[in-house]
Amino acid sequence: MRKAFFFTACLLFFAPAAAVAQPHTIVALSHSDHTAYEIDPVSGTILNKFTAVNQPHEGVASADGKTFYAAIPNGPHVVILDAATFKEKGKIESPFFESSRENGSASPHGIALTNDGGKLYVGLENADIPGIVVYDTKASKVLRKIDVVLRGGHFLAIQPKTDKLYYPMREDNRVLVIDTRTDQIVKIIVIEGGPVGVGFAPNGEVWIHNDRDGAVHVIDGKKDEVVKVIKGLGTGAGRMAVSPDGKWAASTHGGSQDVAIIDAVTKEVAATITIGRGPGFPVFSPDGAKLYVMNSGAGDVCVIDLKEMKVAARHKVGVNPFGGGLRLTAK
Repeated sequence: MRKAFFFTACLLFFAPAAAVAQPHTIVALSHSDHTAYEIDPVSGTILNKFTAVNQPHEGVASADGKTFYAAIPNGPHVVILDAATFKEKGKIESPFFESSRENGSASPHGIALTNDGGKLYVGLENADIPGIVVYDTKASKVLRKIDVVLRGGHFLAIQPKTDKLYYPMREDNRVLVIDTRTDQIVKIIVIEGGPVGVGFAPNGEVWIHNDRDGAVHVIDGKKDEVVKVIKGLGTGAGRMAVSPDGKWAASTHGGSQDVAIIDAVTKEVAATITIGRGPGFPVFSPDGAKLYVMNSGAGDVCVIDLKEMKVAARHKVGVNPFGGGLRLTAK
């Protein structure tokens, strides 16, 4: 019997700099069949699943690994799941999730937890005034909405150790930095090219993927200033990840249908691997030996061996998985 002790999905996996082999499963969020799948990383066997009333886009787990939150943009709500069973145990609903735009939904989409699990942040992509809803997980109540004004917020992430939230605005070419202790915007970083994806390196660097030009910007997390721009990686929308040991970074591209694997130390491209239509979230294994890429066009999870720099396996899951993450397990 396996016991879960940590879980994260549709986000990035955060771990200490020393890479260690840990038992884990993959979580893939498939849009068209509205389902979150948990699969075995070796066999590809589906171990668990949750089917929502609409598309689950992004999600994150509580600090104790017992609760999983998934954003349902067209709900509009955030569903609360028992992480061990994928059974629904509640919903977060708020007038902040409603909008006069489009289908009446403010599109709760990007989602992240502070490192102690006490506050949940939910980005509102299509709100009348764009912003972020802050939810107290212990008191089970919405605390406030942070108005950000800028448009294009699609994905957000909270940095380990510092608890700073990074919120790229792909329409306005900005990355907002928010101190989650005060819920105040502390920096606005200009990044041209449609910033969307966020990855964190153990040395404090923040890596940003651009949807429009396919470039990656590396930010010094102490000064919150761009220190490196890596161009010519690929074309099209995608996401970003950095391996737990800080050795590799990965940027996916829907246009060129590939993933660029970058040496995170030298900032040079180590390999470009074609994986097919619709590559989405890249997620590194805990030991940094493998990269899992959600592939919505092929309807599978592509497993890349980072020693050989080639596709080692493909696991069929759902219809069009784009978001995803890992669940660490203990025997």
